[in-house]
Amino acid sequence: MSSTGKVIIFVPGIRPKPPARDHQAALWRCLLEGVRRIRPETAASMQSVSGAFQVVPWSFDYYRIYSDIKLDLPAIEALLKKPAATAADVAEATSLWRRTQRKLYSLADSVPWLTRYFAPESLRLRLSEMSSYFDNSEHAADHVRLLVKQALLKAWQENSKVMLIGHSFGSVIAYDALWELGHADGVENRLDTFISMGSPMGLRYIQRGMKGAGEKGARQFPINIRCWRNLAAVGEVTAQHLGLPEFQQSMAAAGWLEEHSQHAEVVNFFRGPDGLNVHKCYGYFYNPQTAQIIADWWDS
Repeated sequence: MSSTGKVIIFVPGIRPKPPARDHQAALWRCLLEGVRRIRPETAASMQSVSGAFQVVPWSFDYYRIYSDIKLDLPAIEALLKKPAATAADVAEATSLWRRTQRKLYSLADSVPWLTRYFAPESLRLRLSEMSSYFDNSEHAADHVRLLVKQALLKAWQENSKVMLIGHSFGSVIAYDALWELGHADGVENRLDTFISMGSPMGLRYIQRGMKGAGEKGARQFPINIRCWRNLAAVGEVTAQHLGLPEFQQSMAAAGWLEEHSQHAEVVNFFRGPDGLNVHKCYGYFYNPQTAQIIADWWDS
């Protein structure tokens, strides 16, 4: 347990990830540098605590391969030297191409059968991976959620105050794990803060597949989230947030959510090998708005 009694647990999204140690070190570096830029004393406090940041390493068990972090290292170095987004970053994030891609995702969510004819290959691949999780073939999704639950239970057993962060589809996995803990496993511990970033949880297709979707009343939602913050980058195509504020409001009305923000837009200016990537987790972690939320929580 950390000396502060606080721990940040991170659930990555779909697609293979680097080895857990490498991935965790790179993300922690981005987060600490983001916090250092707005509140140096808080970054120093966080850095001094062993085990304050933990990545749930589910992707290797699921995909049986690692991605190569060396491909991202130059971009991470460049990111951490850049104090803020430029006008060119914002212009590219709001380009006609990105707005068109966003509309395609929205259309696929409203009229799923159209994806067979009009969706780009990248969209079909992502939808296929999401479907695989929801189908729970060979109980692979059960295993993924178990890893998240084990990390949470360990932190709670050590009396730690927990912040859980889910990026992209990792936010769905984190949400489902929380639902199971409360409704299926009988765990009454409450999560202090849940952050979803770049999350597809506002999509109808995703909401229909999440845990609790077939339940009535208060059982639709996890019972163990005190505060929920949602972040989506300008130019995101998968983080369709239109249905998320209403979802959060319904959860609050059920009595399971004390505090929530409807939606916060950020500018993610991470540039990888293929150019601007507004969805990349490193850029989300370095972002000043993310840093502000985490610094405020750490100092509370």
